[in-house]
Amino acid sequence: MLWTAPEPRCKTPCSSCAACAWEAALNEGEWNLSYSAQDNYPGANLTFGLLASGIYTLSEPDAVFGDMDTADSPMPGEDGIRMGRDYQRNATLTFELGIDGSHGLVDLHWPRRPSGQSSQGIGGWTEQERIQALLRKRDQSAHQRGLDGVGMARQVWRADALRGKAGRVSSLRHTFGGRTRRVFGRPRKFAVPKSSLTRQGYTPAVADFVTVDDRFYDDTQKSEEMYDHRSVALPWRPGQAPQPQWLFLSKKTTTIKHYGEVATYPYIDIYGPCKDPKVTIASLWSVQVSLTIADGAYVRIDPRPWARTVTLVTGSTSKPVADKLTRASGRLSGMFLPPGSWTASMAYTRTVNPNLVAGPRVNIFWRDAFSWW
Repeated sequence: MLWTAPEPRCKTPCSSCAACAWEAALNEGEWNLSYSAQDNYPGANLTFGLLASGIYTLSEPDAVFGDMDTADSPMPGEDGIRMGRDYQRNATLTFELGIDGSHGLVDLHWPRRPSGQSSQGIGGWTEQERIQALLRKRDQSAHQRGLDGVGMARQVWRADALRGKAGRVSSLRHTFGGRTRRVFGRPRKFAVPKSSLTRQGYTPAVADFVTVDDRFYDDTQKSEEMYDHRSVALPWRPGQAPQPQWLFLSKKTTTIKHYGEVATYPYIDIYGPCKDPKVTIASLWSVQVSLTIADGAYVRIDPRPWARTVTLVTGSTSKPVADKLTRASGRLSGMFLPPGSWTASMAYTRTVNPNLVAGPRVNIFWRDAFSWW
């Protein structure tokens, strides 16, 4: 049977890849804040920014980039300083929001908002829920509608599903100038100043979103695949014993094309069966795990700033295996892709009969990264 490379798919749901997150198209000027449900807390899928949403931005948010960390040192006995290694930090986006229930419902969920492992997330109401909410809440006053909207926005910014564990992040997407990009981080400060308009349904709010880094990522996640496979066909003829025929399908190299402006971090999934697999990205860096990966299992090497993990996933269980990285492997913080085209290659040791079982495959995922929206 002819084997074909399957469509790349994330097997560990997260809020940072296209296979898992809510990826509805955004209109010009819209924002979407989303994260997955965790630890019996609901996720979020809040689209805001335009008047029709009931939660709109009064202007584009302020973006304040953190001060660069420098290691400058004075030159002993002479003028000037010696420039050291500089580190660029993250950014804080500050939104001035208008939460407005004077023209209709802001919180469209009925009878209550999602809880636990809801697939919709706060703000991600189904069409049926919208209709039920409109029917049930049609007699609400503008004041009540506005208060419901403030409560919903505050619950999303509270981010209970994220803040209970280090490393968890949300995705903030924005369409600006006809293109959609995203940043990763967490909602933080949420302030509701006193306003005389609240009783008329309008309440101003100020909300911060703190990013992990200073990159702005393309909305589309790219991927390339490598594999090594030998499949066997057993044609049968009456009166004759089946005779094996071998078919080789192999793609051990591929090209990664990063069309962004600044370096980005890819993550790599290595599927078994294989032993000691190694992935090399041109002359930039290589990574190898000293590990036997069984058929059906895979190792995820994730150097992205919010992850920095190496995990072995077998069925529904996972465990960290960062200690299995070889000494020749690059540091996770150094596994980035500068803009350009780069050749990737794979190598490994077989652990099974090569005449009967497929070899490994490698999926490399990345997003083009930019310096602004």
